Amino acid sequence: MLRHALRRLLWTLPTLVGVSLLTFFVLSFVPDPTDDPLLASSLSSAELARLRRERFLDLPRFINLEPRDVRLRALAAAQTIADGGDDAGAAADELRRLGGAALPHILPLDALAPEPRTRVALALAPVAARMGLPRADDAADPAHAVAFWTRFWDDRGIEFRPASVRSAVRRLVRYGSASRAAELLELDTFALQPVIAALQPPRDAATLEQARALVDVAAHIAEIDDRIAPGDDLAEARSCVMRWKSFWNVYRSDFEVFTGPTQLAATVLETRYGKWALGAVTHRLGVAATGEPVLDELARRAPVTLALVFGAIALAYAVAIPLGALSAASRGRRSDSAIAAAVLTAAVLPTAVVAVAAALLSGGARSLLLPTCIIALSLVAAPTRQQRAALVAILTQDFVRAARARGAGTARAIAVHGLRNAVLPVVTLAVLEPPMALGGAFVVERVFQLHGLGELTLLAVQARDVSWLMAISIGAAAIAALGVIATDLAYVLVDPRLGPAVLSRRSEA
Repeated sequence: MLRHALRRLLWTLPTLVGVSLLTFFVLSFVPDPTDDPLLASSLSSAELARLRRERFLDLPRFINLEPRDVRLRALAAAQTIADGGDDAGAAADELRRLGGAALPHILPLDALAPEPRTRVALALAPVAARMGLPRADDAADPAHAVAFWTRFWDDRGIEFRPASVRSAVRRLVRYGSASRAAELLELDTFALQPVIAALQPPRDAATLEQARALVDVAAHIAEIDDRIAPGDDLAEARSCVMRWKSFWNVYRSDFEVFTGPTQLAATVLETRYGKWALGAVTHRLGVAATGEPVLDELARRAPVTLALVFGAIALAYAVAIPLGALSAASRGRRSDSAIAAAVLTAAVLPTAVVAVAAALLSGGARSLLLPTCIIALSLVAAPTRQQRAALVAILTQDFVRAARARGAGTARAIAVHGLRNAVLPVVTLAVLEPPMALGGAFVVERVFQLHGLGELTLLAVQARDVSWLMAISIGAAAIAALGVIATDLAYVLVDPRLGPAVLSRRSEA
């Protein structure tokens, strides 16, 4: 049975992948906040484009047959500048942003005619200034710009190799001196990939200094003022590192070349789903609307919600099974009708109304006991009626009648012969309860001001926070899958004779 449970557990992995694909597909059709005309009118076109890109809205959903890397971006920008026209200014800004990572793909400029060559060379002047190159003023002079970049590439072009940059990054991490940092600054954004790869959340004072040195280099060459300040503690430094990792997840294609396997991988990774999946695997399930990693928020908030959900289910079934048994034993009597009326009344009462009334009567107490009882109240009816129906059917069986004929009383017939068989349908029903209980938990969390999953889920719906909604969806699917496995185990524990049947049924499925 243990081997069967482990096999079923492994099969949940492709199931969760399928759930993530379906959920992401549905969420991709939900209007994004950036589609709001009011927001669009309040932002410049550049700001709106940046915001949409950071939300991966510029990418296809699942397959990208033409992923764009730094080579394609640099060549397109250089060609636009060389052609002149209205888009040349925006192309020059793009070339400045690509920086040193674009140089191996556009230098030398020999393939261009003299006038377009000069325009492209002048567009690189801000890059020369950012790199701190000697005589960088010549790059802004139309008479010397082309010669400046020709000399630079003849002298320094050999340094623009991945192995050289990785060595320079290792030296910076090991020694942390200003001269080591200057080596990377002169390579500009060409050094960004190994810098981000070496950047890890600090664990102590030594790794904090290493992270600070790497972040300073990245902030300078990317022109983003997000650094680890001298007085920052480890938590603040880790947050800064995570922000840089998130930045890289969005913009890595601007500074990397796709070749061979990376080109193939980019057809999947350079998509909305691929970006989400990569961020989920490498960045603690992404970043929630609060700015914190989704995994950290889940760890902080999930215990409250799970305690409400499973506490309510356990309480509801602890009450429902005896009530169902009592109702079955007294079927056709007034007590049977009274139990049916009570549980149906509890089921139809709106959870929100009961929660608000209970909160007012309790004076706003924030204990989990009262919210758990409110959720359990709405769950009692179904298992009670299921227990009653199953037990009534079993009490008419021949083996129960035989026990009664041998002198067994009603209570003994129900407890010894009836419940073991009648409880199995109730166990099956229990697997379906968590989604219903989760909705009630979100309501009572709101009413009793409990900081569980419901609070942040509502915020995520408003902000279309895909990372959080995907985590909740996959988490719910995982709980459902585990519930199915738990049902199989419960069947065997309640009645060991069902073990072979359960194993054969699951193997056929």
